[in-house]
Amino acid sequence: MTAVLRLVQDAAEGLALEAALFAAPDLGVLLWSPQRRSIVCPASLIRKHGLQDQGRFAGWPIFARPTGGGAVPQGPGTLNLALSYSVPAGTTIEDGYVLLTQCLRQALAERDLKPGHTAASFCDGDWNLSVGGKKVVGTAQRWRPLPDGGFRVLAHALVLVAGDVRGDARVIAALHRFLNLPPVDPDAHETLCGLKDQQEPNMSDIADRLYRASWVQLQQVGQSRVAA
Repeated sequence: MTAVLRLVQDAAEGLALEAALFAAPDLGVLLWSPQRRSIVCPASLIRKHGLQDQGRFAGWPIFARPTGGGAVPQGPGTLNLALSYSVPAGTTIEDGYVLLTQCLRQALAERDLKPGHTAASFCDGDWNLSVGGKKVVGTAQRWRPLPDGGFRVLAHALVLVAGDVRGDARVIAALHRFLNLPPVDPDAHETLCGLKDQQEPNMSDIADRLYRASWVQLQQVGQSRVAA
């Protein structure tokens, strides 16, 4: 299989590709990166705070996503990994995060990514991946029940590869202040390019490695689904 990094115009286009992946019955891996900056928020956050899908904040377009978490910046330096697959009854949300983070940690083994909260980061969660206490990857999921009692899963990771992540985080911090949400510290984040003592990464190479690692994991899920 050949990795395909989809360079999309904006996050709305990438989110539409993820929705199609989630709606399909097959195992799926998608990697995309937007060429325009935007803020992506959970639809629930947009509804709760009276924001508008496809509105704007500080000049940045706002787009809604179906997964949980918080607001995140999207732009040319961000790489998005989406996995979609079906699991039997009894599978847990934690199982989904273990699979997703295994894909990332195997593909980026030299980075020594550590799972867990990253204090004062945007879209903080139990399954962030950090290096030296700085967030490099954020994760989220959406689950849909299936008629046979199992679930359809959409698992998503936002990988901070390059760019001015602290400048982007300052926009999210301003949005948090505007909405009276917990503070965001721009210095709680780092890009793969910004890590010291590491060869400068190439986004296409990272996408290829993520694609191959993800398919190894998903094929195991498919085999267990058939066995169940």
